Amino acid sequence: MSLKGIFCAIQAGFFAALASVCAKIATSSSSAIDVLNLGISFLEPVFDTPISPLTTQVSTIIRVVGVAGIFLCNALMWVHFTKSMHLCHSTLEATAFNTASNFFFTAFLGLFLFRERIANQWYIGSVLMVIGLVILHRSSSKDIQVMDRQGETRGQEGDIKDESLRSQLVKKDS
Repeated sequence: MSLKGIFCAIQAGFFAALASVCAKIATSSSSAIDVLNLGISFLEPVFDTPISPLTTQVSTIIRVVGVAGIFLCNALMWVHFTKSMHLCHSTLEATAFNTASNFFFTAFLGLFLFRERIANQWYIGSVLMVIGLVILHRSSSKDIQVMDRQGETRGQEGDIKDESLRSQLVKKDS
């Protein structure tokens, strides 16, 4: 089991969700104002003074920052996703964890930042995704254990040294 790879896939999903948030802020002035008002509600108690209402200039600046955030978050997502594909036992495992974490983080960021409602169907789908991830991860771990018992040798970073076993694993992942 490669927890490092799974952790990188989850980080990639988080950055993908942040890119979605940045896109929503960049394309919608009302979303930018909603996020700024949320920030103000956290800052007002700190400074013990009311902060004046937002102007259109501040909203425009936040939207430009949102555009830059799209590129930054997507770049970070690709770095972590590529690393997770290298560290996980299969690219399918990395992709599944990335997609699931993106799904969860997007929902919770939407709920927290934009006050979006989550339907009951989302919860049912989430449970099914978690069940699928558990099945996928267990079968992937069992395949690796079986291959290790068959005398396969691995390098320090999990590289498969036996070409015949590598081709069997590639066929199984396809």
